[in-house]
Amino acid sequence: MGSNVGEANSPISKITLIGDMLCEPSLLKAARQHDGTYDFGFVFEHMKPLFDSADLVIGNLETPLGNNKKDYVQSLFSFNAPADFARSAKTAGVDIVLTANNHCLDRGMDGLRATLKILDECRLKHTGTFLDGNSRSPACFKVGNNKVAIISYTYGTNFSGNHIQLDDTDLECVNLLRPQDDHYSAAGQSTHKKSLVSALAQRLLTFEQRIWIKRALGREYYTAYADDHLDHNTADPYINKMVADIGKAKKDADIVLLCPHVGGQFNVKPGRFSEYVMKKALDAGCDAIIASHPHVVQKAQILHGVPCFFSIGNFCMSPNSVYLIYDNLPEYGIAVHLYIECGQIVKTSFSVLKVIETKHHPLAVYPASKLYGCLKTQEERERLVEDVGRIVKTVTGCQPLESAICEEYTVLDQSKRRASCLR
Repeated sequence: MGSNVGEANSPISKITLIGDMLCEPSLLKAARQHDGTYDFGFVFEHMKPLFDSADLVIGNLETPLGNNKKDYVQSLFSFNAPADFARSAKTAGVDIVLTANNHCLDRGMDGLRATLKILDECRLKHTGTFLDGNSRSPACFKVGNNKVAIISYTYGTNFSGNHIQLDDTDLECVNLLRPQDDHYSAAGQSTHKKSLVSALAQRLLTFEQRIWIKRALGREYYTAYADDHLDHNTADPYINKMVADIGKAKKDADIVLLCPHVGGQFNVKPGRFSEYVMKKALDAGCDAIIASHPHVVQKAQILHGVPCFFSIGNFCMSPNSVYLIYDNLPEYGIAVHLYIECGQIVKTSFSVLKVIETKHHPLAVYPASKLYGCLKTQEERERLVEDVGRIVKTVTGCQPLESAICEEYTVLDQSKRRASCLR
């Protein structure tokens, strides 16, 4: 937590939120030490100054945690990370993690409970999944002189892949936005009948292997999609639960943040379901809504004074993952900054982040403003400036006013749509 925490004479407090924190096979391999332990410090080391400038840092932990090395898997779609991943995040300055996301049941309910136990041992606060219904509540913090409540929800738990169906008791352990087995269009799914070859390949090869083959043949291997499926009959009972949580939190907190894990993947345009969740949260009185899951950055808006970020993209996801679609810059994410004074959000800004991973450089996350000074060639610097400009335009709808990369960009009310640098 930043150095300003608890300082009564500090009039403005700052909350920073980062996106999806994944621990994929390449990162797991890079972090393994000679003695069999793991050290992920290199992932976060360049972010520490940015984290230190905040009073509260929030990240989306998109992996279960375990202590049994035999359970660490090599799959890109079913995760399990060492406890050291959480410890490294905590050491770097992350204060709270969101645990309601589509990977929270990758290791079943036992894995969910083990994750919460490890986070408690690491003294890393958490919300979104719970040991039981009695412990289900928003996370509450005193940030400066402000009381802040954080609510975390997920669109689903990858039921179509893991087939883990929560019973009525365990349903209270995961904040869901719709039923686990709710059917909707997903990337790679097709309504057309599969050929015999395709059906056989699906039985004999893993998803990763099929993607590698398609890429080698120059065929489309993954498809961006929007979460356009919206069934009010099935979703509204879950959405109403979220709305009730917001209302309950507002009775005790000055600021209520909703962090939904929702959206289509690799698509810069939010779908109908994301728009609906955002609207219901706004109507319920949220003070800010910061969403994740699409693995790319999407638009942000200030609606009726409320910051609404539809997707802040990745924090640490391997830019070399076989299924990535690079059109919308998945190697970039943003860190959202909310400045709070007297129980109100008085300023909203964001920093652009980039993930770097090469054969000679294990995965590390850089603020773009810091990375610029580390690049060796003018061509690399120009490319970074161009990419950052694209990210800023995606978020704000406008090109940056200056070609230089800034530490933070403001997000202004829709009546004043522009992006500006903070000095």
